[in-house]
Amino acid sequence: MIKKRYFGLILILSGWLLTAHAIATEAGWINHFDGSPENYLIKRGDETVPVAVFRVLQVGDEIALKQGQYPITLSLRGGTQTVEVTPENSPYQVDAQSQVPEELAELWAWTKQRLSEWRELTQPLISGESSDAEAPHDIVMPLLENVTSPAHLVAGERPLHLQWYGGQSSYTVHIKQRRKFLLTQNSFTTVIETEKMAFNVRPNKPYQSYRVIVRSNAENQMFTGGFRVVTAAPELTKPTALETTKLPADFLKTVQATWLATQEEGKWIFEAYQQAAELPEYRPAILLKEVLARGKEKQVRRGIRG
Repeated sequence: MIKKRYFGLILILSGWLLTAHAIATEAGWINHFDGSPENYLIKRGDETVPVAVFRVLQVGDEIALKQGQYPITLSLRGGTQTVEVTPENSPYQVDAQSQVPEELAELWAWTKQRLSEWRELTQPLISGESSDAEAPHDIVMPLLENVTSPAHLVAGERPLHLQWYGGQSSYTVHIKQRRKFLLTQNSFTTVIETEKMAFNVRPNKPYQSYRVIVRSNAENQMFTGGFRVVTAAPELTKPTALETTKLPADFLKTVQATWLATQEEGKWIFEAYQQAAELPEYRPAILLKEVLARGKEKQVRRGIRG
């Protein structure tokens, strides 16, 4: 019995030491860069680590700018320290002072889960599995083509971001609420941002329906889709450490949108796209926005009355 207890204690201590070692060697992640991955080099000992946003970094990693003048932004010490690698400080080596502090172990575990969720969702785009090389002839908008549930949007005064594929420029976009035209906008591109609009829910009603119509002015083509406006969206549960520990705001907004896109069989993808579109200069949000716009399902759900 004593030997069994002793052996069990050794296993527990071994697991704790492995966890502590992992936290001690991990430092943070690549938060943003403007260039292409080929502009940078990450060396980990004798190995070269692929460059990608939200890549976890370790103590000892050396980050260098290979070409061009595009800096790369690192979030170290578990996200509480921001370092920008520029031509002036390249190559930059992550030192022991930048490792994840032990007191942030719980927050770091939560952060790594968010990084993993983002990588899993955007993997088809990053790996090249998702491509718009063969644009469809007909106008399609996967953002509003969820086959399991109508697309949802949170109420408020806000611009509407839309993205579609197919057809031929130029386009005319209409936003309707029942028979009333709320907005008409012309565009030469398939990505637009409208002016601020008031999306409301009637008192004592669970939602309000709206309709989007996209017409190709060069061809006799039209897309019609709808979405429901509701009062609120689910919120990602955050660890209590975030009450006193500050992580990058653009990171938190992006992981919230990433998490939201995976909830309730995709009905929040449209809202998640809107949230990602609010960060047009942040690479992880740009990639998330693009992968959400491309979608997976091509079947169109029966139209929503609006």
